[in-house]
Amino acid sequence: GPFIGNHVIEVEPMEKEFGGSILVDGEPVLAQYGTYSVGGVATLTYDGVGELPDMAASQWTKNIVHMALPRGISLTVYRWGNYLDLRIQMQPLPGGQDGSCGNFNGDAADDTTQAVFERIGARIGQGEMLFTQRAPIEFTKQMEEMLRNDCTADDLIASQQKCQKELPQAASTMMMNSCIYDQCFGMNEHA
Repeated sequence: GPFIGNHVIEVEPMEKEFGGSILVDGEPVLAQYGTYSVGGVATLTYDGVGELPDMAASQWTKNIVHMALPRGISLTVYRWGNYLDLRIQMQPLPGGQDGSCGNFNGDAADDTTQAVFERIGARIGQGEMLFTQRAPIEFTKQMEEMLRNDCTADDLIASQQKCQKELPQAASTMMMNSCIYDQCFGMNEHA
């Protein structure tokens, strides 16, 4: 978007069925380790160097994209077989900010998943997406079982009420169940 001179940077997981590429403006770049300039406004460096976001991924080869973006923003994307992890480092934006990573006010207590959901909702607004497409909404048998066995009755009722209020009237059962799951377990790092 405008932040990076109307360029689009996409980083996909390593496996081909999940994309397997790094793209700039729809064109593959950095098929191997190296550096790429995005219109003079951003620099991508692809290598295997960086501190992991969690040790669970330490068993795999590191494939890391470091993005040096305007305003001193650094975005690091860890590419795994079928998913991505990312780390954003930046200064607070003028006028403030809020999102999945919190509101950057220095108070970690109000950056819990539940607190973020209460402030901005469980879903990102259509015009506010950082990504070109939403991840497909799914509700698996395992998620259904977790809801049934591990979400307390009070939490389940509160989650249903909140999702009914937040989601459009025509929301599918899959979307509703996924929202309820997020409300019950969103605070769990690896739910």
